[in-house]
Amino acid sequence: MENKAHIINTVVVEDEKLSRETLISHIREYCPALHVVAECRSVREACRAISLNEPQLVFLDIELPGGDGFELLKKFRKIEFCVIFITAYSEYATKAFRFSATDFLLKPVKISELIEAVEKAKQNLRYKDFTNLETLLENLDNQSGHFQKLIIPNQKGFVAVNSDEIIMCRAEGYCTNFFLIGGRKIISSHNLKYYEELLPARMFMRIHNSFIINLLHVKGYSNQGEISLDGDLFAPLSRNHREEFFLCWNKGKK
Repeated sequence: MENKAHIINTVVVEDEKLSRETLISHIREYCPALHVVAECRSVREACRAISLNEPQLVFLDIELPGGDGFELLKKFRKIEFCVIFITAYSEYATKAFRFSATDFLLKPVKISELIEAVEKAKQNLRYKDFTNLETLLENLDNQSGHFQKLIIPNQKGFVAVNSDEIIMCRAEGYCTNFFLIGGRKIISSHNLKYYEELLPARMFMRIHNSFIINLLHVKGYSNQGEISLDGDLFAPLSRNHREEFFLCWNKGKK
């Protein structure tokens, strides 16, 4: 039996009855720390339930009667709860989730993924850091179609950075070290491959097994095979990426 002091009050927002009942059943069986205090079928019901119950965790379907899950979050002046999104498709939204380090579950929900998402939510609740949700909404509101802010998860929660602040990323074992303007550094728990797939190709390029650079911060190239970057930083250019690098760099200088 879970200690009452560690019980996480939870609201489930899902308009499809079968999906909602199945999710709640899984929560009760596999996530004993969660206590479902309300189940909702629409934006209106969810807004009322969240305001009344003040949950620590919300499972939120994207497509809802009366609006979508994002519109629901915008109704709150300050978000003080974790959210695990539920979606059936929406490639654009799922990329936004990854860019903002926000957890989501694909339908039909797999028990292993549910348990993993809940464990991450527990960790985020310990830090009381909900920066990722605010950044998610900001990115989705961006009319350019490009996500501007990246959420980097670290040991203390989340750090939000603008994409153009990143000079380069360097692999550190299974982690990634971000080098930012102003001499700042952040170590992320995700590996370099994760960010290679996530960062926009129009701006970032993998130039070595251990390095990704921001093309906007390139200053030059040396005969020793090193790329010089802003902030007095250097990164090795591998032979496999040399042709692609010069093509992109020369194109950017025109």
